[in-house]
Amino acid sequence: LYPGPDLRFPISGQLSMGSTVTVSGSAETRGTHYALLPSGQAIIAGHLRPIGELAEDYVTVAESFLGTPYLWGGVSGFGIDCSGLVQLAMRMTAKDVLRDSDMQAASIGTPFEPGPDYTGLQRGDLVFWKGHVAIMTDERDMIHANGHTMLVSREGLKEAVERIGYLYGGPTGFRRP
Repeated sequence: LYPGPDLRFPISGQLSMGSTVTVSGSAETRGTHYALLPSGQAIIAGHLRPIGELAEDYVTVAESFLGTPYLWGGVSGFGIDCSGLVQLAMRMTAKDVLRDSDMQAASIGTPFEPGPDYTGLQRGDLVFWKGHVAIMTDERDMIHANGHTMLVSREGLKEAVERIGYLYGGPTGFRRP
């Protein structure tokens, strides 16, 4: 948020993905379009979406959080944990899911067993460990908020299984939303 319609102004506040705002007007400064809020603050209009306009792919939403700091219990761009990433990304596609990874493992989509060496996985599949969840971005790689990198990061599934398994054991389940 800016105190007025100019991105050269110092930032006066921040919003998290999924925040709802009331727009009271519009302005343009040097070719940039702004939505004006009743408080007088401005936000770049292209950063807003009408209520009801949803993202099509929850994985793309999750990928927009790459580099976001890990924060246990977090569920925003200011800090997020593994199950918060799944919950928020799915919320942006109108899929309401439970908050914690154990609840997600019991309720999202359909459980399945991948083939040998984790073959048959696809974009959007969820991989669960005890107390952890990751989202497959393709047949080999996953994205997750994790305490290892302290960020939302991309990692190869086989590498993650080996690293996480060393301390916590292998995956406990796979689900296809």
